Order: sequence, then structure tokens, then C-alpha cells
Amino acid sequence: MFGLTAEQVESSRGWYNPRWHYDNEPETRATLDLIASNHFSRNEPGIFTPILDALLQHGDHYRHLADLASYAQAQQSLGELFKDPEEWTHKAILNIAASGRFSSDRTIAGYANEIWNVKPFLTE
Repeated sequence: MFGLTAEQVESSRGWYNPRWHYDNEPETRATLDLIASNHFSRNEPGIFTPILDALLQHGDHYRHLADLASYAQAQQSLGELFKDPEEWTHKAILNIAASGRFSSDRTIAGYANEIWNVKPFLTE
């Protein structure tokens, strides 16, 4: 697991400042600077500007930057685990066995209700 809980996201409303992550987390800064420099969009300069603006200028509503360092740490741990095929397989099997029935519709509805606080938009 990684990142903020729904309760942490909710409790951060009103004081969260995404700029803190840019100013205080070197990997976050390096990542955003690469995006801003068009490193990933040489043929379409500026295409990611709206994403950068959403994160740094418009409040990072979904707290992406708050989760980034935790995500990177989890990814590093997964990379280490993947180097041990037997342990990787063991954990993968346990994860699948414990996952129960999965419904992407139910999961998205849960995110919408519990984290994003949005209601379904139905069109006819």
C-alpha cells in the first residue's frame, strides 16, 4: 500500500500546499522539471502544461504530489521483490487468492463517493 488514506485526503482540505512537495522533495522536483522541460514531449512542446498547472497552480485536488514519494518507494520495493522469482510468485498467488471478487465499476464508484466526493453523471 502507498499514499494517503481517504481520511488523510479529506483532513488536508484547507491547508494542503502541493508546492511544498516541489520545494522539499528532490525527486518530485526533478520529475516535474523533466515534464516542464518537454523531455517527454519533444514533438509536442507544452502538451503537459495543463497537468503541471493542475498540480502546482490549481491545488492538486487529488493529492497526486502527496502520494508521489510513497509511490516511488513502493515501486522500489516491488522492484526488489521481483528479483526473487520464488518470493514474487508466492506473494502474487496470495494476493490473487485474497482479492475476492473484483468489479471495476464498484471500485470506481467507491473512489467517486469516498475520495472524490462526486456523484454519477448520467446521460441518455
